[in-house]
Amino acid sequence: MKKLIREMDTTLTAGGVHQLIESEGLFTDRHHPTLQVIKIRRVPANALTDVYWAVLSDGEQSIEVVISTLLSHLVNSGQIVEHAILTIKTYQYNITDDNIHIVSVSAVDILDENPKAVLGNPLSVLDSMHKREAKEGDHYFNVEDDDWNDESDAEDPLSWSLNEPSNFCDWTIEVAHIQNSHYGSLSSTPSSPGTGAEKPSLSRHGRDHKSKNLTISGSNTRVDTYHVHKAILSVGPRRSEYFATLFKQSHLSECSTNTSHINLEESAAEVFPGVLDFIYSDKKVKFTSKNATAVRHLAHYFGIRPLWKYASVFIKGDFGLETAVTYLSEAILYHDEKLEQASIDILAERIEEVSRRALTKLPPSSFERIVTSPHLKCRSKKLSDIVLKYCQTQGDAVDMPLLMKWTKYERMPSVSRKAALPLLKIAVAREEQAGVNLANTHHVLRTRCVEACVEEWKETLAKPLLALESRDKNISRILGCQSVEHRDLPKDIQIELLEKALCAAKIELDDVKAELLYREEQLEELTKKQKSSS
Repeated sequence: MKKLIREMDTTLTAGGVHQLIESEGLFTDRHHPTLQVIKIRRVPANALTDVYWAVLSDGEQSIEVVISTLLSHLVNSGQIVEHAILTIKTYQYNITDDNIHIVSVSAVDILDENPKAVLGNPLSVLDSMHKREAKEGDHYFNVEDDDWNDESDAEDPLSWSLNEPSNFCDWTIEVAHIQNSHYGSLSSTPSSPGTGAEKPSLSRHGRDHKSKNLTISGSNTRVDTYHVHKAILSVGPRRSEYFATLFKQSHLSECSTNTSHINLEESAAEVFPGVLDFIYSDKKVKFTSKNATAVRHLAHYFGIRPLWKYASVFIKGDFGLETAVTYLSEAILYHDEKLEQASIDILAERIEEVSRRALTKLPPSSFERIVTSPHLKCRSKKLSDIVLKYCQTQGDAVDMPLLMKWTKYERMPSVSRKAALPLLKIAVAREEQAGVNLANTHHVLRTRCVEACVEEWKETLAKPLLALESRDKNISRILGCQSVEHRDLPKDIQIELLEKALCAAKIELDDVKAELLYREEQLEELTKKQKSSS
């Protein structure tokens, strides 16, 4: 262990503690020292909030800092723990009027390796550094183990292994990676106690999964083989209730072969090694927005209560508008209805702020729940732009019933100028596919698109035509039109557009003439008054 500490000592930034207190103020780019967490304590700030303090060390000196509330979910979820190695990205140093030194840390990177011991011999930079002189005879009663033979401690603890079995492994778990499974996320469960044979069993999400009988299409399915220890999986505070139950049912075929066959969605299969690490040791799972839902699902299914709690705490702290699309996709995959609904609600309420590219990655059923949600807060023309982008990306996956539902008049009474022609093309194409013609139907999307084109006839119709007919390339470039989009529409719709645009232009021209006539009359009256006064 002492040798390990010396080797890892180099991972800490020499003088890193002093870098935090070089000068007062908030810093993000000044220094990024790598320090070790020596101790963490929780201090109640008020009746509803707790504040975490942590002692950070650079191997020689240490200082107690405040963990910002922005990072509290990392402490609660077990990411920031004692002996963890952190790279400090953002921090603030202040000295109060009472000469109290306060350092607050608000952004960190967590290194994967945890030495599980204090590195070096750190002393507080705020305490005096006095050492007690050894009394005579202390060496005789020395409690250090320098004289002990360390060879007995050299043996590695039991650990799981991939593909090749390690020492004393007595069980095998074969995990198949499933792509686009229609069976949820897990397809193998222990049979109920007392049954004589394997049978379909109800999963924790209320769906039937057949044990070991799921046929995996394709010959290139990836299967990972994990060699594990029954005693570690089924005993202790981090045990799996799933395996603890399974190992007691000796009549099952799994027990005769000492092998479990489990089919997992790709994201769940990727984090399965982290779940085994959690069971085998005090190593924490490194949560991200993309894997947290899969980890929580595995923890729930396999009955690992501490891991489920850590994952839930992380999701609660990490969930927000920027991560909602990711959590929605994962929640659908793992049938997490509460997380799915929370994601739908926040996306509907703030859809104008969401990346349209992110929305286009959602399946039509999820996009429909967002745009038809009672929580939807979106201006009509903005919604038309969002629907257009989604339809252009998804193509034929958006049929006529879906398009009509998303673009109801009550939800989208008007269409933006930019979206009018492209949406009109899509609406007409879907009508042709469905074998209907809604040309004379009031308030349908097609009618609203025509109205928007006519209302903005100069931009949508006249400008492209002028650019096309002009022989001067500079004029075409200035007008910014490379094609006449309405000519891709059926002839009857082109005629309808141009006729209505002509009428709109005539009305506008008449208004201009009336205005000019009025101004001429006003000018004549003014001229007469001036002549009479002179």
